Amino acid sequence: MSGKLPFRIYDDDTLGDELVGSFNLSTKDIIGDLNGKFFWKNIYGAPVGVSGKNADWMNSDPDVASLWKGRILIQVVAVKTEKPYLKLENITDPAQISKAQEHFKLKKFSINC
Repeated sequence: MSGKLPFRIYDDDTLGDELVGSFNLSTKDIIGDLNGKFFWKNIYGAPVGVSGKNADWMNSDPDVASLWKGRILIQVVAVKTEKPYLKLENITDPAQISKAQEHFKLKKFSINC
């Protein structure tokens, strides 16, 4: 288990999505003082106009990136529980399926860099 959660930021193009940068979120932040609060995370990646294996590596790992590409405002909420579990269940009732589908709509976000 890692102490950080990696997030990757993509742009939305008609030709295909492109990885532009990333940031890591520490699990200490999630369960610590930032739990439930809004805070800024910096996005890092490779220099603009550069491509190749090293650029891909920089865009996917902010620890090796060399360029600040902006920031994103996020909020993370963690709830303490004594018995966390992961449950998977097939839904066959059409009413439940339509009720769940309203929560799976795609959302568009903009990141200004």
